[in-house]
Amino acid sequence: MFNLENTPYLLTLKTESQLKEQLRVLEERIALLRLNGALTDETVRNYYGEKRFEQVAESNAIEGSTLSAGETELAVLKGVTITGHDPAFVRDAIDLDKALIKLTELAKNKSTPTDIQQIHTIHQLILGDRAGAGIFRSVRVSIRGSKHTPPKTWEEVMTQMEVWQQWSIDNANLPAPIRAAILHAWLAHIHPYIDGNGRTARAITNLELTRAGYPPIIIKKKERERYIDALGESDQGGDVSSFLELIFERVEGALTGLELSAKKMQGFNPALEKIRISQQKQLKIWETSVKLLASIIEHQLNSQLDAVKGSCNFRIFETPLDLEDYVAVCEGHSVSKSWALIVAISVPGLPSIERLAYVGHRSARIHQHLGREGGPSLYWARKNPDGFPKWISDEESSPYAVELTTRIGNGDEWHIRLENDYIVTLSTTELASKITSALISMSAGG
Repeated sequence: MFNLENTPYLLTLKTESQLKEQLRVLEERIALLRLNGALTDETVRNYYGEKRFEQVAESNAIEGSTLSAGETELAVLKGVTITGHDPAFVRDAIDLDKALIKLTELAKNKSTPTDIQQIHTIHQLILGDRAGAGIFRSVRVSIRGSKHTPPKTWEEVMTQMEVWQQWSIDNANLPAPIRAAILHAWLAHIHPYIDGNGRTARAITNLELTRAGYPPIIIKKKERERYIDALGESDQGGDVSSFLELIFERVEGALTGLELSAKKMQGFNPALEKIRISQQKQLKIWETSVKLLASIIEHQLNSQLDAVKGSCNFRIFETPLDLEDYVAVCEGHSVSKSWALIVAISVPGLPSIERLAYVGHRSARIHQHLGREGGPSLYWARKNPDGFPKWISDEESSPYAVELTTRIGNGDEWHIRLENDYIVTLSTTELASKITSALISMSAGG
């Protein structure tokens, strides 16, 4: 069992069983890389080098920074002011990069579990010369957008952090992804510093992972809403399952990146860079197609629901796939669920419905229909009544179609697999109307 005693969190036996199976798969992949001799120092340096500035940029972006990964690299390596951005963002980039370099040094010590002194060291580097660096707060703070109230006094903060530290020491042998998620969520829950709590918590996550031989993860700005929501669930009711699900997905994604890096280092071809530019363009077409489809559905739903005093809450996620994920699904490989949109419909007097559209690789049926062309597809999921994972695929509850895709480079025409495996072709507007009608019918119990 995962020992969460003395933490604010609980896990159901079913959730714990599913996490154990996911851990088994992740550990097998790490072991396979080592066994094949692919996890060389050169491969690891290549992967970390590629991700270093993206990690800094994305962590700071969650807190409001506008620097891209490339601009972050310039700021850190050259110390230059980036025109058009707040100079504070440059300072934040330099400070966080220093903290992450220190993190890799701390990770080499595998015998000392993460403790208060280590997080003080990281926090001090993150805040640099600003007030409160490496010192627990003695004033009240609030968490923006959260109903949770952190401990109010220094004594309360210190007491809770000592419990946090003792759990870390007592459970040093728990699997790293579990430790990373719990220590992260718990640190954010206590909010022990005046500023820099989120960046410190995300750094601690990667300290735990790299110390155990896992690649570091990146929680991206595009996932900010999901990340904040998952932390909110853990704060309010001790339900850490959504946050664990997110961390495990990011670990899986990082491991895929490490595998691709190993493949690259075994035989790099400069011509591949030209191919990647083309792939990036195709990905952009796909993203634009999905956003257009979602926007039309949202518009049509709002127009129809207004007549019956209903409402529609629509969340369109910025970039569900990055390039590595896009290439993987085009090759027919599974990737962690990349959320595209969430739609929730409420009509007075009727049960609410909520559906998630996520991106995966094409089914065998669609793959064959499109002349064995690989690519991404949209699928539907509903809320899981058991709680973990939060969303489960269910073809029977899919609005209109169970799978939606476009040909690579053609975003105007959708190929749709229906529940009976029959395939139809529709324009974006026609498909949006079909999905809208299906969602309206589902909300009416039809």
